[in-house]
Amino acid sequence: MTANIEALSTALVQQAPDLDPETIEALRRALESIDAPLARSIARIVELVSIDVVDPAIALPALAEACATLAAGLAGRIDERVLEAARYQIDTLEPVPRIDVPVTSLKVRT
Repeated sequence: MTANIEALSTALVQQAPDLDPETIEALRRALESIDAPLARSIARIVELVSIDVVDPAIALPALAEACATLAAGLAGRIDERVLEAARYQIDTLEPVPRIDVPVTSLKVRT
């Protein structure tokens, strides 16, 4: 399973900018079959890339690196701190809602 995740994420990087929906779906399904926080985070960003909410040029290299980290973690070659750091990096790709506030509504504190 982990080799499949790495192969699929590498395939997406190689396909860019034209991403194959079947490859995206296969990667998402493979990630969802793994019960790990990093796998869930990667799957979420893969989904957002597929619907053009997250820029693939920014996300795909980080996703491929995170998939390799996940595979190493599942194989027991790295510890939880490394997995958590990778999850944090992937979570930073999640779009943050933008709130537009008119400048005229801002007040100066005295």
